[in-house]
Amino acid sequence: MPPLSRSAWATRACSGSQVSPGTGPFTDIELRSGDLLVFGGPNRRIFHGVPKVFDGTSPEGLDLPPGRLSITVRETGLAG
Repeated sequence: MPPLSRSAWATRACSGSQVSPGTGPFTDIELRSGDLLVFGGPNRRIFHGVPKVFDGTSPEGLDLPPGRLSITVRETGLAG
């Protein structure tokens, strides 16, 4: 199973590189609340980060401070 990352809360930029952290080249995508990112195929071990969270993009009615919530699920390969 490939790693899955579910976005909630504020819209954010997500940068990824297949080379190594900090060296690029990077591909940037915008993730909004409710988006699902699947790290599969050649991107399974991609280096990724969140350089920016966009102000004023949280869904209305949550009454939460600015920020983001990301839930990642991955298979560890450990026995048990």
